[in-house]
Amino acid sequence: MTDHGSRAKFDRPGEFARWFLEREMLASAGMGLAADRARLHLGRAVAFLDQGMLRESLTEANSAAYLD
Repeated sequence: MTDHGSRAKFDRPGEFARWFLEREMLASAGMGLAADRARLHLGRAVAFLDQGMLRESLTEANSAAYLD
């Protein structure tokens, strides 16, 4: 992946999802248990996305987004 702002290039399937997961985890660092649960849900979302299971991936990502 090269970082060119909004024109970043992601060569392999799931690469964007992994990049997004890393960025989200950096943003939520230090939130304790909520961050751990969000990491679990986002990790599952990435795994589902890699398998082509979009609906399940979106469900997991949505669960992670609503953790306080």
